[in-house]
Amino acid sequence: MKRAAGVLLLVVLAAGSPPAANGQGPVRNALGFPVEDLRLRNGLRVYLAVDARLPLVTVAVGYGAGTIRERPGQEGLAYLLENLMFQGSENVGPLQHVGFVQKVGGELNATTTVDKALFYETLPSNYLALALWLESDRMKSLSITSAAIERTRSEIVEGHRERLASDPYLTSFVEFDRLVFPDFPYGHPLIGSGEELTGLSEAEVLAFHRAHYVPNNAVLAIVGDIDPVRTKELVARYFDSIPPGAAVPDLPRPEFKRSSEAVVRFAPISVPNAGFHMGFRFFPLQPGEIDVLRILVCLLFEGESARLRNRLLRRDRTSHDVSAVLDERPAVAALKIFSLNTNALLVDRAERAILGEIDKLRFNTVSQDELGRARRRYRLSYLDRVSTLRGKALFIIDAAFAGTSLASLGEDLEKALRVEPPALLAFVSKYFTPQNMVLLELGPR
Repeated sequence: MKRAAGVLLLVVLAAGSPPAANGQGPVRNALGFPVEDLRLRNGLRVYLAVDARLPLVTVAVGYGAGTIRERPGQEGLAYLLENLMFQGSENVGPLQHVGFVQKVGGELNATTTVDKALFYETLPSNYLALALWLESDRMKSLSITSAAIERTRSEIVEGHRERLASDPYLTSFVEFDRLVFPDFPYGHPLIGSGEELTGLSEAEVLAFHRAHYVPNNAVLAIVGDIDPVRTKELVARYFDSIPPGAAVPDLPRPEFKRSSEAVVRFAPISVPNAGFHMGFRFFPLQPGEIDVLRILVCLLFEGESARLRNRLLRRDRTSHDVSAVLDERPAVAALKIFSLNTNALLVDRAERAILGEIDKLRFNTVSQDELGRARRRYRLSYLDRVSTLRGKALFIIDAAFAGTSLASLGEDLEKALRVEPPALLAFVSKYFTPQNMVLLELGPR
């Protein structure tokens, strides 16, 4: 701890560094917060956005190191690396990253998705140098020891087993994902059974880190009360000397073998209830179709007056809980519905109600009043996502990995708000077909 604190004092007070590689100046966009970008010599992409409403800053780093990079038998490897990122580096001891941030009043977290591992902290803006130093130290010199691997792996597996034992529906979500996304890169779970994680070798862990936790496979976003010139100097000081890794392969494209019938399965659960997962896969989506889909999901499920929420929970009362999520993954998307019901009869009625409401959209034009409500709900949700420093930083990282230009940020919101009833009808007719449908029914063993 004393060693790390001493190094911290040196790096914060060190003399100036060469400027970062030049990028364009701040670029305006439809969301109203200009973003500036630059790329370092090692390939690290850096994005800066000034938001001086509060004396805070968010520093977020995204690595292209999600579960899609795992091979069969490696389920849980990406999540293991996410946790190992807190187990110490050259100048920071195990969990000291957390302690440094919390000691100055900051908060931090991390998550692993299909295509990314994300690390982010929000802290007083006068501690920006601290956050950048911490992130650069583990990007440059993460300490992956046999003891750290075993300790972290054991904690993950034990926690996963506890969740499986306490949540009777958890395994059904994993099985449903495999049915919706049947190809391995897109459909395997974050952890799996835990057996694959237990069987990972140290060499596999080191190889995954060496291949994916490199600056040329990363994005750094800094949003908050910052001086851009000073921030670029700090970025260059801490990150520019980190060596790049080997070129990272492109993400695999999803592959689906469609049949003419819906995929229907049954999964037993350990409670005397019933329910179901219903999903529709959308692939390959054409330009502009994702905007239609986003409005469609709002129309069906967002808000108490949304068509399916209102029908299932209030009008028919076939479900006592229902949720829906639009799962957007690289190059593919799926609408995933989860319903809890009292018995198999109500499961059947709820399923028929969902398919019936979808069928109505094939033949009946949505009114401008209902469409207007869906647009407003979507706009509110979209803007809420970028209303915080953390939200802006993660939004920028998502856009960077998706290849969205700075000037185009927010254009997808404008496109969604221009969706008209004929586009909804055409989308439903094209994609809501048996060959794109998956149904997993749940009931007592």
